[in-house]
Amino acid sequence: MSASRAGAARRVVVGLDGSPHASRVVAHLARWSGRGRAAVVRVVEPVRAPSLALVPGSVRAAVAGLVRADTAARVRTARREVDAAVARLRRAGWRARGSVRVGVPLTELLRAVREERAGMLALGARGSGGAARLLLGSVADGALKQAPVPVLIVR
Repeated sequence: MSASRAGAARRVVVGLDGSPHASRVVAHLARWSGRGRAAVVRVVEPVRAPSLALVPGSVRAAVAGLVRADTAARVRTARREVDAAVARLRRAGWRARGSVRVGVPLTELLRAVREERAGMLALGARGSGGAARLLLGSVADGALKQAPVPVLIVR
């Protein structure tokens, strides 16, 4: 393995989603020897205000304000989750940093893998329904199919 590839293998993107399974990913990585760099990423899915073309402007503005406030609250919650995960990984010897992104979870996680030049993506398995996703969850299933690096899934 080349030196650059070996360095990439020690870089991990850790995807959080607020679930207990995501917490298990952090706990699992904290137990590893031979620590490296971890980029902890939490993606908040945006909420779009419904089309209200026939509603008065004041109502549209109020709904848009509620959507913005909801997104801001979810970003604050996500930031606390990321900060706790980063602190735990740092205590275990990882060089860790975190980020909160707003977007489509799988898209943003794969973008983080590319940006970090990571050698692995680590996720929790949620099991969010549907026969194909019964055991993994849609993001984990998508990551297994699309990630350019190995994917660690912790249940």
